[in-house]
Amino acid sequence: MKISGSHLLNAPRDRVWHMLNDPAFLKACLPGCESLEATGPDRYQATLTVGIAAVKGKYTGTVALSEKEPPRRFTMQVEGKGTGGFMRGTGHLELADDPQGTKVTYQGDVQVGGPIASIGQRLLDGAAKMMVGQFFTAVNTQLAAMPATPPPAPPDSTHKPGNAAPPNAVQSFTAAPAPLSPWRTLLQLLMTQGRDKLRQWFGRSG
Repeated sequence: MKISGSHLLNAPRDRVWHMLNDPAFLKACLPGCESLEATGPDRYQATLTVGIAAVKGKYTGTVALSEKEPPRRFTMQVEGKGTGGFMRGTGHLELADDPQGTKVTYQGDVQVGGPIASIGQRLLDGAAKMMVGQFFTAVNTQLAAMPATPPPAPPDSTHKPGNAAPPNAVQSFTAAPAPLSPWRTLLQLLMTQGRDKLRQWFGRSG
């Protein structure tokens, strides 16, 4: 399955690059991500819960970043398996300056197998686009909630061995919402259309 597209992020390119390489930031933005922990330079162990149509499962796997050219481009490799099957993919991301911030262009290839592969290519394509859109929406939301520059440390907050780190040493983020099911969206649409038809037939407004 091929995926490609672009999104505009409302922040300078250097800042976007820094945050896309921050595991805490990525965890907050990835739909359904429960954990994302560094296991080495540019390597992470991840756990995600993903639901597509009637197939929902928890996946554990690895995320690796390579071919990095700060702050212009990098490649991301993802592999995971779980109750819904397995998935692996490679994506190439490029960051470019834009008058409104940073334009991120991506293209990649995703392979899936097991029960999740049985739902059909069209639903898989739609779900993949929806999750990518949710990710970049969350990125913009998190960037907007952060100060433009890190707050200065108070004079007496210099970290010394044996002392606790200053309160602003760790940036916290609000987790992204769980991914929506395409079936749920379709059901809501059908229910709305059906209610409108009944109102037309019986002349009722409530």
